[in-house]
Formats: sequence, C-alpha cells, structure tokens
Amino acid sequence: MPNQLSSSKKRKTVAEHTAVLALLEQIARAEGMTTTDLIRQAARELVSRHARDKSQEQQLRSIFLAHAPKPPKRMRSPAQVARYKKALREYDAIALDLGLQDAIEIQTRNSIHQSPKRPALTGHL
Repeated sequence: MPNQLSSSKKRKTVAEHTAVLALLEQIARAEGMTTTDLIRQAARELVSRHARDKSQEQQLRSIFLAHAPKPPKRMRSPAQVARYKKALREYDAIALDLGLQDAIEIQTRNSIHQSPKRPALTGHL
C-alpha cells in the first residue's frame, strides 16, 4: 500500500500520541497534579540534565540569557516596576532551578553596586 509509512520513518501515528497523552493524564492524576504541570516538570528536568553537560552548557546559557526580562526604558508607575521585578524574580528562580546560573551570578547581575569594595554608609557621621 503506497500510503503506509515504513517503521523507520520519524512520523508517528495520532494513535500513538493519543495513547501517550492518555498515559500522562493517568500519571498526573495519580500524582495529584495537572497534565500540564507534569509536562512542565519533565521539560525542566530534561533542560536541567542537558545544562549539566559541559558541551551544551554555554549554548543553553546564552539562549536562556537572551530571554531575560528587559527593564522598561522609562518606569511610568509603581505597578510597572512591580511587574518587572516580579518577572525578574521568576526568571532568577528558573535559572537556579535549571542549573543555568548560580546564586552569585544572579546577585552580580541584579546588583546596582558593581565595585568590589564594600559600599560606604554615609549616615550618622
């Protein structure tokens, strides 16, 4: 039959994908979570595993850093500042969780004080 795929082809049938999704739904139910949460957890574990591989670490890190939240050019309201800070905190948490950055790198990136010297406090002189 000319329309059949050989077993060596990459394309799989819809039935196979449906079966896998049904299995994921059952596992998610047993774990007490949603299917989306289960898929998200598996994706994070996969990225984390590849991030530990020295040959892929730099490439994954550069892709990740390219998606960092960008501060608005001009902060127009306190709500806009709060939204940016929340996005940055979530981004930093993901960086730690995936193992793409460590806490010192995040602190250095987010710090407004870039000098190696300790800041001098000017109050109560």
